[in-house]
Parts: sequence; C-alpha cells; structure tokens
Amino acid sequence: MKPLNRRPGLKVLVALGVLLALPAWSQTWPARPIKLIVPQAAGSGNDVLARTLAEQLGKGLGQSVVVENRPGANGSVAASYTVGQPADGYTLFLAGVSNLAWNPYLYQRLSYNPARDFAGVAVFANTQFVTLASPTLQVRSFAELVKKAKEAPGQISYASAGIGNSTHLSMELVAERSGMKLQHVPFNGAGATTSLMAGDTPVMTTVPGGITELVRTGKLVALAVTGDKRMDAFPNVPTFKELGYDVAVPGWYSIVAKTGTPPAIVQRLNTEINKAIQTPEVRERLAAQTLEPISAPASEVERLVQRDAAAWGPFIKKLDIAQ
Repeated sequence: MKPLNRRPGLKVLVALGVLLALPAWSQTWPARPIKLIVPQAAGSGNDVLARTLAEQLGKGLGQSVVVENRPGANGSVAASYTVGQPADGYTLFLAGVSNLAWNPYLYQRLSYNPARDFAGVAVFANTQFVTLASPTLQVRSFAELVKKAKEAPGQISYASAGIGNSTHLSMELVAERSGMKLQHVPFNGAGATTSLMAGDTPVMTTVPGGITELVRTGKLVALAVTGDKRMDAFPNVPTFKELGYDVAVPGWYSIVAKTGTPPAIVQRLNTEINKAIQTPEVRERLAAQTLEPISAPASEVERLVQRDAAAWGPFIKKLDIAQ
C-alpha cells in the first residue's frame, strides 16, 4: 500500500494563499449593515426603486441594506460622500449616466473623478425616454410639433429638471436632430412636470415612470419615444427611429463602489444584485416605472460610462453649459 500523501495539492495551496492575502474583515463580509447612497430625495422614483432593490439584496447577503438619500448638484453630493468612505463594500452608490459619464463635462470643478474613484458593481435597469406636449400646445404628433416650432423659432419653451439633467440633454438632442429651436426653462425637480401640465412650458422629454397615467387620461400628449421598439405603456406612440430621427438617449441605472473595494466583494455584490432583479418584487417595481431589467457583469458599468462619455462629451461642450 502506498503511503498517504499528506502534502496539499496545488489548488488547495492557491486557495489558501488567496484567503491569507485578503484582509480578515473581507472574509466575513458583510458583518454589518450596508449603506446604499441615492442621489435623489426620499419618495422619488429612484428612491422607491432603491428601497425595493435594497430589501431583496439584503436578503441575499444576509445583512440589511439601508438606503440613505443625499440629493444635490446632479448627484455630486452623493458621489462625493461615497468617495469619502472606506473602500470596504459597506457603502454603495446608485448611479446613473449623468453621475458617471456626463458630470465631468458639466462641472469644471467636479469633486470626484468617476474613472478614478469608482468601481463598477452592476448595471441593473434601463429606461427609454418620451417626448411630451401639453394639450394647450394643440399638437397631436411629433411632426406637428416640429412644424409649429419651425414656424416660430425660439418661441416654444421646454421644461427640464435642471441644467445638465437627462431631461435637459435629451430634449436638446431631440431639438438638434429635428431642426427645432426651443427655449429651455430649467426647474428644480418636480416643478418641470407641473409647468408642463399647466402649459407654461408645453414641451418636455423625460423618463416615462410617473407620467404614464397622465398620458392615458389625456393630461399630457406623448409624441415619440427613444429606443429600438415602441413601449408597452405607449403602444400607439412611434419611436424616433420610425420617424426617421437618430435620437438615442442612455437611461441606465447602476450600482458602484469606491475604487479599491476587494474584487471578491464586488463579485459577490454583482451576483446578488443579478439575483435580486429576477425576483417578482423587484421586477414588478421595475415594470411599474417602465424600466427594463438588466443582468450583466460588473465590467458593463465601465463599458457604458466610456461609451456615453465619448458620445455625449462633445455634445455637452457644444451646448456650452459647463458650470
């Protein structure tokens, strides 16, 4: 009989080496509640979405995920706070395209550097955009809007949720591609929709979450949507592509962590987030906000940031709106 070989195999040694190389706290992570920083106010659509995701993510991790709202400066307040925390996986940031790809072009003295300060964790949802009109404008199609705008250049105003916000940049792209000259009127958050409904600023391009019922009841008129296909919420509203316009607006939602967060923790988070968005609770909430669920590796965040920074950076510079 051959003597037992008590020397550990190569795989065992490698695994042991990896464990020993990791800090002790990362081997027991998560050992306390995790914070999910949201750059919008409590009660907003993103806040509701974050709380739904946090609940399911917490179940998968076996630890509470607590939502903390830090609105302001187009997400810069929340981003800066996240960067100021340890890179230990206990502080996450719910970030969109504006926070990671657009803000470097919008702010001359940005308090964080997305490429340097953040590591992608997961992309979990995407939204289309819809161009709307107030019934007071008396247009029933996008073609009618273009015709009326060209007859009175600069006389029709549009609302946005703030300079550099996605509702601002998307409408500017719509105007450029269709040859319209519109007057921009920025608001602070929800005031834009109120002004749109009143007809004071009778045009707006925005995400459909929160306005589907207003369109259904005739309080707003949906003229066209972005994306490759019509939306289930607006089956009779054509896409810009159908109308012959190249209007592509990114609307992805992601989770990121501070650069330096251990890869094993990032991978664990990515796995659990992808599981969470497959649950009925999260999918129902996504559907209610007309969001499309996405499952992707952590590297997808960096790919989308690079893509949309390259595509939109020159356009933002052309608008000359840097602050």
